Amino acid sequence: MVAVVISIGDELVCGLTINTNAAWLSQQLAAVGIHVQAHLTVGDDMPTIIQTIRAAIGSCDLILISGGLGPTEDDLTREALARTLDEELVEDSQARAGLEAFFQRLNRPMVASNLVQARRPVSARCVENTCGTAPGLVARFDSTDIFVMPGVPREMKEMFDREFLPLLKKRSGGNVTRVLKLNTFGAGESWIGQRLGDLMKRTNQPAIGTTVQEGIVAVRIYATGPLDTVDSMLAEARRAVLERLGNLIFSEHDITLEQVVAELLKRRRHTLAVAESCTGGLLTQMLTSIAGSSVYFLRGWITYSNAAKIEDLCVAADLIARHGAVSGQVAQAMADNARRKAGADWGIGITGIAGPDGGTADKPVGLVYIAMAGTDGITVRRCQFAGDRYGVRVRAAQMALTLLRFKLLGLDAGVVLP
Repeated sequence: MVAVVISIGDELVCGLTINTNAAWLSQQLAAVGIHVQAHLTVGDDMPTIIQTIRAAIGSCDLILISGGLGPTEDDLTREALARTLDEELVEDSQARAGLEAFFQRLNRPMVASNLVQARRPVSARCVENTCGTAPGLVARFDSTDIFVMPGVPREMKEMFDREFLPLLKKRSGGNVTRVLKLNTFGAGESWIGQRLGDLMKRTNQPAIGTTVQEGIVAVRIYATGPLDTVDSMLAEARRAVLERLGNLIFSEHDITLEQVVAELLKRRRHTLAVAESCTGGLLTQMLTSIAGSSVYFLRGWITYSNAAKIEDLCVAADLIARHGAVSGQVAQAMADNARRKAGADWGIGITGIAGPDGGTADKPVGLVYIAMAGTDGITVRRCQFAGDRYGVRVRAAQMALTLLRFKLLGLDAGVVLP
C-alpha cells in the first residue's frame, strides 16, 4: 500500500507550530509495511485543500488527513472533502449525540457552532473522538481510502490507534517495515554514495539511502516484507554496507559519536585531557554530556588566546612566534602538555580558524589542526573544513572524537578524510 499524509492548518504553513503529526503517522504506517510517498502541508484555504486532496487521489491507496475539523470558520477540511467528493454535508445523528454527551459530561452548554462538527459528506462515516469534540471521517473516492483525523496530536493518535491501525494491519497483509541506521563520520555523502554504489539502486529491496546532519552521514536501510523475513533482510544488507564502509561506521540507530568514545574509554579504563582553542569548549561539552564522564575525563582547558596557551598550558612563546597559534606544532604542544599536566592517558589539542574572519591565503578559514598525544607518541592531523563558523567547530570536535576512536581501537585512521 502507498499513502499520502496531508496536514492542514495556517499555523503549520507559517511555522508557528511544528508538524509532528506527519512524522508520527509515517512511523506508524511504516511499522505495518505501508509506504508514505509524500507529506503535504497546506493552509486553511478551501481551493488549496481541495486541489491537494484531488491531486493525491489516484496516486495512492490511502490518504491520511489531520487538522481542520474544529468548529470555527477557518476549519475547512470537512467541507473541502465534501466538495472533493461532489457531495453535500449532512448532519450525523450519532455524531451529534456524541457532541451533546461530551458537553453534558463537562456540565457546560454546547455552543451552536459545535454542531458543524457533526456534519459529514453523504457517503462518509463519522469516527468517534474519545478525547475531544471533533469526530473523524472515513470516505472513499474511486480506489483511494481517505481517513480524516483531528489536528490535536493527542486526539489524532488515539483515533488512529483505536480506529485505523487495526484496519491497516489487516490490509497490509502482515507486512512490516524496519529501518536500520548506520552512522558514519570521516567521509562526505558523495564519497559514501560512490562507495555503496549498486547497493543504493532505488529498485533494491531493502532500499538504502543516506542523510547528513552536522557532518554525520547516516546510511539508512529500509526493509519491507513479512515479519519473519524482514530481520534477515536487514542483517544481509547491514553486512553488505559494513563490507564497503568498514570502520567509518561508528554506531547504529541513535548512538552518538561521543557515546561510543565514552564507552571505549571506560572499557579500557583510559583517561583524557583536552586543550581547545577554536572549538571553545565544544569537545569538552560533548565528552562530559555522558553520564559518568568523570571516570575518564580529567581536565579541560579553553586556551583561546596566545597568552592562555602560554600561561595555562606552558606552550613556548617562541613556538607560537615561529609557527603561529594555528599550526601543527602548537596543536602538538597543547595536546602533550594537557596530557602531562592532567596525568591522563590521552591528550587532545585543537587549534584553528573557525571564521568567518581571520583567514589568510596560507591559513584559510576552516583550517584546523588536531593533535592526539598518548603513550605511543603524538600524531597531528591537518584538516580543512567547509561551512560556517558553527559547522567548522562541530566538525573539528567530531573529527577529534573520531581520531581518538581509531586510536582506542588500534586502527589506522588513514581512511578518515581530513
